[in-house]
Amino acid sequence: MTRWCACLVAFAAIACLGPRAPAACAAELRLCLAQAADYSPVHPTTRFPAGSTDELAAVVRLAKGEAYRTLVATWTAVQAVGAQPNHVISRASIPIHRRDRAVIHMRSKAGPLPAGTYRLQVTADGTPWPALDFVVAPVEAPVVRAPADMLPLEPGTVWRYAFEQQFAPGVRPSLPAGTKLDPDGRLRATLEKTAAGTDATGVHIETRRDAVMVEEEWWKLTDAGLVVTKLKSGGEEQTFDPPGAIWPWPLATPRRWEYALDASLKQTFRMWGPVPVKGPDGVAPGYIVLMQQPSAPIALSVERQYLPGIGMVREIVVQARNGFMLTRWESVLVRRP
Repeated sequence: MTRWCACLVAFAAIACLGPRAPAACAAELRLCLAQAADYSPVHPTTRFPAGSTDELAAVVRLAKGEAYRTLVATWTAVQAVGAQPNHVISRASIPIHRRDRAVIHMRSKAGPLPAGTYRLQVTADGTPWPALDFVVAPVEAPVVRAPADMLPLEPGTVWRYAFEQQFAPGVRPSLPAGTKLDPDGRLRATLEKTAAGTDATGVHIETRRDAVMVEEEWWKLTDAGLVVTKLKSGGEEQTFDPPGAIWPWPLATPRRWEYALDASLKQTFRMWGPVPVKGPDGVAPGYIVLMQQPSAPIALSVERQYLPGIGMVREIVVQARNGFMLTRWESVLVRRP
């Protein structure tokens, strides 16, 4: 299922790693909120929201021919409210033998990190990599008094997106009749979501790509947030009982929940915010929802970004096999509803 959740416009923290000179940069280390299915960063940044950051990550990509057995990561509160200077939050060993990518997690046992400056230090088989410094600071929360303040859901509402999909080498996509890839091997189109009407199931959302129907959903705004009650896609229909949360209410973060599609397939969700999100009118405080479906060997992640009063402004969907991207598609809102 590729149905729910939100990359933000932010400056990524990228360190050129390893014992080589910068001109021969080897591995990359990037701070972010979490990792997508292919170990790409979700919201790469060096500035995290105070009050809703109790966990963050750093993704590692080794250069071709580069190899290590173990990474050791140390997370330190350099100068933070209520903490001793240079207090070590956590230290962990990450095996990376015969792998070229990994993720380093930091989880706070004492709740959300207080405002302050922090540092991640990594050694690879004992060799230190350049440290990454980051900041935890307050972000002004948007005014959202009720679920209806998050998005317009009246019949006739249209969200228009620029859609782009890429494929890994060797992947042969099954395309609708008449659809062609661009010369660079990517699929580009205009995607529209339309609130077509309302029935007992909810607001009927039709999704068209270049005017061709690709999916239908039924949404409801409830005291639990925005939920999906039914889905039609690929000739199949599924009813969600109980309804699945697209984003929960209240917007208290950090937030985490799960949804079981069946006995063998579970989706996990996380929400962060407020964080800077770019919409058609520029950057404003918004929210990120990440869905992860770690089924083997094909994993799926769906990252969605939301701005109050507009709804979803960006979606990134990644399917990966054993951590390597098979396909990735991104929808970016180009016109507010």
